[in-house]
Amino acid sequence: MERDLARRVIEHLRAGVPSLESAEVLSAGRRRLLGEIEEDLAALARGSRRGLRIIAGNYGEGKTHTLEAVEALARRDNFVVGLLTVSRETPLDRPDRIYRKLVRRTYLPGLARPGLEPILRRLGENEGAVQRLLRFCEQNLHPKLALVLEARLESTFGDVEKFERDISGYFLTSAETRRAYAAVMGRKAPKIPSFRSGDAFDYLRLLDEAAVRAGFSGLVLLFDEVEMLGRLGRLGRARSYDFLQRLSDPRIFPHTYPVLAVASSFQADLEGRLGEMEHLPAWLEAHGRPEFKEAVRSVVRRLEEAPHLAPLSEEDLAEVFGGIAQAHAAAFSWQPPVDGKELLAAVRVPLRERDLKVRQLVRAAVHYLDLYRAYGEAPQLQVQATGEAAPVYGGDEGMEEGEAVRRNWPD
Repeated sequence: MERDLARRVIEHLRAGVPSLESAEVLSAGRRRLLGEIEEDLAALARGSRRGLRIIAGNYGEGKTHTLEAVEALARRDNFVVGLLTVSRETPLDRPDRIYRKLVRRTYLPGLARPGLEPILRRLGENEGAVQRLLRFCEQNLHPKLALVLEARLESTFGDVEKFERDISGYFLTSAETRRAYAAVMGRKAPKIPSFRSGDAFDYLRLLDEAAVRAGFSGLVLLFDEVEMLGRLGRLGRARSYDFLQRLSDPRIFPHTYPVLAVASSFQADLEGRLGEMEHLPAWLEAHGRPEFKEAVRSVVRRLEEAPHLAPLSEEDLAEVFGGIAQAHAAAFSWQPPVDGKELLAAVRVPLRERDLKVRQLVRAAVHYLDLYRAYGEAPQLQVQATGEAAPVYGGDEGMEEGEAVRRNWPD
């Protein structure tokens, strides 16, 4: 491993921060799952989509690192990759916020900087691809998108910055779009209906189609911490399930492979504390929103039935810790006097009575190697275990719909 890359890997592991660089080191034990995903990606590149992939696991068991490994696979295989961590600021019932954040974390094969500009540039070099994409917009999406795309890709004079910002998720109103279109195209824009926040979903469909028209194999969307949708009220959760249902529909997103990472505790709460399958469809019926019932049943069933990440075997763990030792050696030009099995045993000894996750053991291993290199002898570690705060899902009876429950939730 090259020195600068190795140092980035070690710094990410030391901080407990998942990264594309560290994914390969930590992918041991996930090869079967990654192999299945690689087959799904190959099928998608051939035009045969296989649906939604859900990765379930407990805190610290490697869900986010697995998503990073999927990103590495996808980018290697010529896919555009978008990443989103579900949060209070980007809930799954707000496609406008989802799109804006995804654009800022959308990566193309071989490029380090995120963004859609390289896709637009490649499209602009192929007039046939532009015309096919414009026809797709006119026939399938909100009429505003065809105007925005045409002005951005075909304008021969004028400032297209407003359209670039629009494509980046800072949406123009329909009236603003028509005025800006007339200014850069030199002709009057046709009348179009109002553009609402929910119409931002069509920008995701545009991204699905544009990725293929620009010559990529497809679009991979990675969603982390999907359990955060449980903080929404009933209607917000229903809209979130509807968003995931539409995202998983190959008729709507024929070129997209969505991967969700969700906490195992949320799977239990779907059936227990929330009782989604039993209570939410009835609530929707009673409150005049039956259009979300089927999406709720379909997505909740998939979330409940999603397989858990298999625990890493001793051989897998030894391989992971061997990779950490090798990365540390390359990063700091020394040879650790322990192999993977010995390193794992060294950090486990003082922690044997504690319920630590793999993530915490990895961080302890990096610190162990830091100390070993600094002092030239095996250190004696003393590590305090950390716990995970238990989330509270769902809304109280007096709360506004869509308001998140924040009690007992870690900041």
